[in-house]
Amino acid sequence: MSESKNQREIDRYWMAETLALARKGTGRTSPNPMVGALVVKGNEVVGRGYHQRAGGPHAEIIALKEAAGHAAGATLYVNLEPCTHYGKTPPCVEAIIQAGIATVVCGMEDPNPKVNGGGVKALREHGIGVRVNVLQKESLELNEAHAKFVLTGKPLITLKIAQSLDGKIATVNGRGERLTGPAAQKFVHSLRAQVDAVLVGKNTVIVDNPQLTVRAVKGRDPLRLILDSWGKIAPSAGVFVNNHDRRTVRIGLSIGKRPLTSPHPDCFNWYVNPDDRHQIDLHEVLDTAARNNITSILVEGGGMVFGSFIREQLADKVHILMSPRFIGTGVNALGNYRAHSVLDSVRLTNATVQWLGHDLLMTAYPDYEAEAVDEEEAVEVEQEPEAPPVELTNPVSISGEDDKTDWN
Repeated sequence: MSESKNQREIDRYWMAETLALARKGTGRTSPNPMVGALVVKGNEVVGRGYHQRAGGPHAEIIALKEAAGHAAGATLYVNLEPCTHYGKTPPCVEAIIQAGIATVVCGMEDPNPKVNGGGVKALREHGIGVRVNVLQKESLELNEAHAKFVLTGKPLITLKIAQSLDGKIATVNGRGERLTGPAAQKFVHSLRAQVDAVLVGKNTVIVDNPQLTVRAVKGRDPLRLILDSWGKIAPSAGVFVNNHDRRTVRIGLSIGKRPLTSPHPDCFNWYVNPDDRHQIDLHEVLDTAARNNITSILVEGGGMVFGSFIREQLADKVHILMSPRFIGTGVNALGNYRAHSVLDSVRLTNATVQWLGHDLLMTAYPDYEAEAVDEEEAVEVEQEPEAPPVELTNPVSISGEDDKTDWN
């Protein structure tokens, strides 16, 4: 193995360790990114740290403090470019220079315009070697909410859709019956622990009476955003009655000067204008969320809400949990979204699939600009050699009964 290839492998190994360290800050650092840092000298870790909470010390500072005198001549691994600007804490670049670090290896440049290559430039100007974009894809995926927020001023919107194989989220009677099993439910709770807020519509609260909290895994409860145009949700709903942490926000329309009174004093209200369909303007909801430093929102239903986010091209990412069953006539996953032709439909890109117990999870990104494959292209594809089958992780039998644990 050549020396350069060997160094690449070493860098990838330590960056993977750095990313694992960064993930310890999941759900606690927003609106800041999740960052881990390792100080490595002689193939030994002499200092480590991760950003634990917004306003707290940055990962690099913690790692350098632990490394102390061993930092001189060492390599610093960090999944995000070190900052150069003053915020609630001093710039990390200054501390790195003063510590005598010889080389800095970054997972990716910081998309924040206040940094955006400035950290790399400053380090190189002081004679420190810098290698960038090691495990870049993984680094970006970890902080995709931060990247979107600093570049657009909008939160990252992820749809979580639990459906049957024929695209139904409920039977024809609309009852809130659980479609997926315990492994899928645990995954949903892990998603809640990662985001700043979850969002659901009025009908989901009325039919399912969900708690929208984190219980199947360890983690902090997100804000609960409830779309309720005219305040029709009963005061007895769980999201109001159990609002002991004061993290429930009811979002209603401001038109007609009709007061939207909270059933409980600890519930907050947001008032927004209607869109051209006389419904809650989702763009204004996201603007309000951004002003409150909400960088990521998990949308959990129902069908009309899912459809609205797709129609308005506001969904950035989707997690589709598919239960191995057919429902037939029922409630569609995208209740009010209609494509007039295949060419007008929304394609999902960069899809990955895996088993979660008996259920199949697809994670993908909507591409609103992509054009569908036309008939001529489709014929050409069919004439190509057959592609190998998609390899799913952790394949299991789909027979048997699921655990009936209720984790809504």
